[in-house]
Amino acid sequence: MDAMTVEQLTATTSEAMSVKRIIAATGVLIFFASAAALAASRPAAEQRRIDWLIEEVRNSRGVFIRNGEEYPASKAVSHLKFKLMMAGKRVQTVRDFIDGVASHSQESGKPYQIGLPGQPARSMKDWLNERLAEFEKGAAGVKR
Repeated sequence: MDAMTVEQLTATTSEAMSVKRIIAATGVLIFFASAAALAASRPAAEQRRIDWLIEEVRNSRGVFIRNGEEYPASKAVSHLKFKLMMAGKRVQTVRDFIDGVASHSQESGKPYQIGLPGQPARSMKDWLNERLAEFEKGAAGVKR
């Protein structure tokens, strides 16, 4: 076996790392494309309701309490979107989203809470259901 020069060894190592990065990036793209396809099977009207609730969390200026730790609304949104993506076809309706994704920790089973400015922390599930009722009341007023 011939001895490799430092330049050859560096080039070979660099090429191997580039290939690994390409493979990893491809895997990530496939994962997200698959998740998007699963979400795409959700009825559009239900997805609009879910998206609206997620925006309500983002705009709440509240703190999201998960397993006793407080997180800003932006982190709550990221977490809920990730859980929704991972739930895939199991979440077909906004009620599925509230009950199965947005109201409790899958790891600990503890309920999520939301702390709004000037108010004590309360159940995320109750808050989301109240926000959904407001959305539906507004949507009913638009239909004629």
